[in-house]
Amino acid sequence: MPIDCEDQELLEGFLTETTELLEKLDDDLVALEKSTEDADLLNRIFRSIHTVKGASSFLGFDLLVKVTHKTEDVLNRLRKGELLVTPEIMDVILEATDLVKLLVSDIKNGDIQEREIDGTVSKLLPLLSESAAVQAQAEAALSPAPQEASPAVEESAAPPAGEGQAAPSGEPAAQQVPIQAVSPVPAPKAANGNGVAAKKAPPPKPAEGKSDDLSDNTTVRVDVKRLDDLMNQVGELVLERNRMIQLNQDLQLGAAERHDFNEEFGKLTKRMNFVTSELQMQVLKMRMMPVDKVFKKFPRIVRSIARDLSKEVDLQIFGEETELDRSVVDEIGDPLIHLIRNAMDHGLETPEDRIAAGKPRVGTLVLAAVHEGNQIIISIKDDGRGIDTDRVGRKAVEKGLISEDQLAAMSQREMFDLIFLPGFSTKDVASDLSGRGVGMDVVKTNIKKLNGLIEIKSEKGLGSEFILRLPLTLAIIQSLLVEVEGEVYSIPLSSVLETLRVDQRQFHVIGGQEVLKLRDMVLPLMRLQRIFNVQQRYEQDDFCYVVVVGAADKRMGLVVTRLVGQQEVAIKSLGSYLANIPGIAGSTILGDGRVTLIVDPVGLIDGGDGASGR
Repeated sequence: MPIDCEDQELLEGFLTETTELLEKLDDDLVALEKSTEDADLLNRIFRSIHTVKGASSFLGFDLLVKVTHKTEDVLNRLRKGELLVTPEIMDVILEATDLVKLLVSDIKNGDIQEREIDGTVSKLLPLLSESAAVQAQAEAALSPAPQEASPAVEESAAPPAGEGQAAPSGEPAAQQVPIQAVSPVPAPKAANGNGVAAKKAPPPKPAEGKSDDLSDNTTVRVDVKRLDDLMNQVGELVLERNRMIQLNQDLQLGAAERHDFNEEFGKLTKRMNFVTSELQMQVLKMRMMPVDKVFKKFPRIVRSIARDLSKEVDLQIFGEETELDRSVVDEIGDPLIHLIRNAMDHGLETPEDRIAAGKPRVGTLVLAAVHEGNQIIISIKDDGRGIDTDRVGRKAVEKGLISEDQLAAMSQREMFDLIFLPGFSTKDVASDLSGRGVGMDVVKTNIKKLNGLIEIKSEKGLGSEFILRLPLTLAIIQSLLVEVEGEVYSIPLSSVLETLRVDQRQFHVIGGQEVLKLRDMVLPLMRLQRIFNVQQRYEQDDFCYVVVVGAADKRMGLVVTRLVGQQEVAIKSLGSYLANIPGIAGSTILGDGRVTLIVDPVGLIDGGDGASGR
């Protein structure tokens, strides 16, 4: 049942602030496990839970208050040194945090359910008993004592935020949600502790990897400076528009015959080009989000998987400040989770196996992002056992995914790509993490959807690296214009790997498919003239151009008449009547007013087997 809150703005303020606190909490909790003596970090975690508890109490969300109150009490004992940070205690705290996220998610969805919280709370209660403190003291006697909490830290929990009471003397003020100055809203009358009639729901499962993302990305926070820059560019555009109107009036009145008209019009063209480019860049920047939006989930995921697999992993993250379009951010979460699971389950060895192989006991997993031209490059690298191509090949044949003859003709790169086949797995028995043959297929599907590319580097015994190349944005793209018998097509540059001028006498036909031997691979070819049924206009020439394109793990050569050049284009929809045409992603309008179709490399590659032989 929807929440009956009299002040929607008050509720939205609570959700915004709570969401931000919970998103940071996972990172802090995982960091605390590695830095158990960091008093500042422990205090920050305590204040986050304390703030959520106070705001929940203020709004009458009783289930949320019960969980956060007990979690806060445990954290208070940790920061006073009555308990020591252990993996087992962190498991319980993280489970409680997951439950808090679930309850907040219910509130956000406006459809609160009667969640079973007793199971999680019962795990917190023993940590508040005296026996837990005695155990902590015994452990402390056998190990170096944790850093004493600052004397400024007060022994008892601070009163709930929103009750108008000051923070304890000497303790940093708890972060306040933006609801303190508003008069209290009466808690809605309802059957359950969150204030509304509720439906019975099963208790939450402990997080097994993927943490809930409480934010839905329908809104984006924008730096005020970016808004100021945007307004300045709009002002510049208005000035150039006025100049263009004046030149047009001169033209209509015959004053354009003045000798300086051409010069002035040339200047106007250059200024308009500059201003619109800057304006476009500012608008794109407003849609940009740091990839940290996705990366910040992974320390928790890696910790959970490592404990499940009894492995020790050092996760290193670089380039989390790298920005890309929010539409791309929304799509890359699942592929990255599957790649990290793959690296930890198949790549990294157990501590015993690593020691036996002469490696450090703790495995290293590196997640990095960097800008490169109009693309973002995301790398997932491990120092594990690497990909055994012989084993991969045998498994693919055993499962009937390829034949022995196909395997014999494959290059190493093509054998790496076998792991992306639907149904492929090197595991004999499926587990909760892998073995079903769907994970890497999901990666390929999602990266294809983004017009991205996947590259694999691996050396047996030393580790593997999965490299994702993704476009920065999906709205305005850099494209390569090509001509096919007089008709111009646009190919997204993010999918273009290289272009070649080739003698057609070098083409071969294998099984009805035209191919070209290109370095260490056999490149399948598709003639756009045949695909789009373009009429022959010119005499057949021995030489043509081949545009090598890629989609996820696949490569193909598109045969065209000539290359026109590179241009930035805005993607326009063809409308519902012409939607979903195979091989066409949309259209754009060139400078001369002509409508040009944008080629969809993913669609062409997926349907390449049937189309190429026409």
